[in-house]
Amino acid sequence: MEKSGKDINFGFCKRLLSAFCAFFSALCVCALEVVPKADHAISGTPTVFELELSDVQPSIVEFFYPDFNGKAGITRASKTAFIGENGESGTKIELYVVFYEDGYFQLPNLQVKIEDLHYSVPFAPLQVFKNPEKIQPELFCEFDSGVQGDFSAEAGKPIVFTVFARYFLQTVAFSFEIPENALFRELERFDAVSENHERREFSTEKVPIARFEWVPLLEGSAHLPAVKLEVITYSGSRAELSLENADGLQILPPKNNVNPEIKPESESLFAYAFTPATEEADESDIAEPVSAEIRVLSRLRDKERRSLPFSNTRTVRQQVESAMGLMPGENEPFVIVPVILWILTAISLFFAIVFLRKKHSAKSFFSFVLLICFCVLASVFTARQLVPYGVFTGGEIYPIPEESAKTSFYIKTT
Repeated sequence: MEKSGKDINFGFCKRLLSAFCAFFSALCVCALEVVPKADHAISGTPTVFELELSDVQPSIVEFFYPDFNGKAGITRASKTAFIGENGESGTKIELYVVFYEDGYFQLPNLQVKIEDLHYSVPFAPLQVFKNPEKIQPELFCEFDSGVQGDFSAEAGKPIVFTVFARYFLQTVAFSFEIPENALFRELERFDAVSENHERREFSTEKVPIARFEWVPLLEGSAHLPAVKLEVITYSGSRAELSLENADGLQILPPKNNVNPEIKPESESLFAYAFTPATEEADESDIAEPVSAEIRVLSRLRDKERRSLPFSNTRTVRQQVESAMGLMPGENEPFVIVPVILWILTAISLFFAIVFLRKKHSAKSFFSFVLLICFCVLASVFTARQLVPYGVFTGGEIYPIPEESAKTSFYIKTT
């Protein structure tokens, strides 16, 4: 008995629908990926990979282990039914993979068989790290502003950078040193430096420590400031980290932004008569140098006293005062000058006595003249060393040491 055309059409539509469902199912499976539960793995520790197949019963699913070429192995595998958040059911495949070494891994595809169809499902790429107890903590910085792409900066311009650390459990101590020939201050310190901040799990995230502003004043090659951090590692030991040995920057000479066409008011006759009088500034409106900058200036003046007359310490100190908005102060006397003068005085005295005993009148007279000159100069320069000095940042000046004095005047530093 021959089949009718209706039965033939119905059978064709049924086969077409089955083929379409199989094709759609194949597309859904091909779009899947075997993903890890964590965003990173640790060598020697099992890492769980998952593959979820929606609308597929576990009884019709089979899977085959891939060959990892000795770099990893599977310690356990399971196939269970699951119900999703939206009520859909399916099959979940879990693989416990142990990596034998660290690095970036792209594992071979997992072979999955659903009824009579075979599928090749890729693994998601994964970064595998060493055992945390063997990982050394890191301290590094990122520049926020002031540095060009070729790691160069301009002298006198501020450089803002943030210090980060990673691969540690807890911070113990944090310190930094003020660099020479530069202005340096701390802008912000983050919570990671506090004693209560402790991380118990391994993490690859960079942790912000502090943000700084650094103003190098001399051109040439400059190393990063010495920022130090003591941390507790994952092995329980302490480690000291520092930016001292990090690569430095190339400091370029400052650009001259002075317009030569504009003449200063002091060059015009009676310019002061046409200059509007400035109102007395409020004490709260005057920007005073921060304590770190004042410490830098104090240290530079002390270094200027102990340096040689032909060194560049005085130039650096003057640039620092200019950058801080202070009026140029009196130059520091060099300590080496009175020392040399007292040595010359002693030498002149020695020769004067020798020539006097040998009755060389002319030579003894000349030696006594040098003795008197060197003694006077040495006394003058020694007296200059004993003059006290300080850093004045502006404020009220009273004729007597009483704040209740009626007469006073204000001195600005800018």
